[in-house]
Amino acid sequence: MKILIAGDWHRDAHWAVETIKAARQQGLRHLIHLGDLGVFWPSDYPELPSRTNRFGNAYGFTRSLSEAVRDANIRFMFIDGNNDNHEFLAQLPRRRGGRAEMMGLTYLPRGTRFRLGRRRFGALGGAYSVDRRQRRHHVDWWPEEELTADDVRRLGDGRLDVLLTHEVPSSVELPGLLRLRPETAAAVNRNRQLVQAAVEATRPAQMFSGHWHQRLTVHVPGSETLLQVLDMQRRLGNSVVLDTKTLSVEQFVQIPGQRNGRTQQERQT
Repeated sequence: MKILIAGDWHRDAHWAVETIKAARQQGLRHLIHLGDLGVFWPSDYPELPSRTNRFGNAYGFTRSLSEAVRDANIRFMFIDGNNDNHEFLAQLPRRRGGRAEMMGLTYLPRGTRFRLGRRRFGALGGAYSVDRRQRRHHVDWWPEEELTADDVRRLGDGRLDVLLTHEVPSSVELPGLLRLRPETAAAVNRNRQLVQAAVEATRPAQMFSGHWHQRLTVHVPGSETLLQVLDMQRRLGNSVVLDTKTLSVEQFVQIPGQRNGRTQQERQT
């Protein structure tokens, strides 16, 4: 089985739809997104002030994504990042195994384990927003974005073949990191240390992360885990294809709209 794995999309409907179409054209039937997807965003349903009436009525980016997934007949799964509506995701009814489904999209809560292509996968979303000072509480930022020790405990210590996270382990050096305020750097490191603990507990062969808007392949120091950090939307390094038979990874090429230059959205993490 071959699975498309994608990094941050930041509610870019055009990029999302074109990626899904290209995946289907290339024969891919499964897609896993690594967070900062932005579905079920408050602006998708401004006419619905009541929290109890949101389900099934979203439109905008969420609707575009849902329709593209349906038309392509692709199984779409995602973990949460930091720029996601954590309040809404927490309300989604869970199915057996902990997963939640709505509008053809499957959310993988932190600590979820599942199998694809006979491989053991684990999901551990969440990260700290370095720009939270510029965000609005319960509008485009939610405090539940950060990882907790309970999240790591739910994931457990059984060995995984593939670990899916939004944040990157603390032992991995990221080139060109932003210059952060001391308190922000401490919060980022706290979240990265929890991801590091998950790697040490589950010892995955492959690991996929997003968040830092760069493409990087590196072994996690002191382990046999190969980490694939994926870039943001409209970049060549936004998506890769995982072959579950061999656990090998190939670059996914989606020609329309790809570029290597900086974008305004690159500052979003």
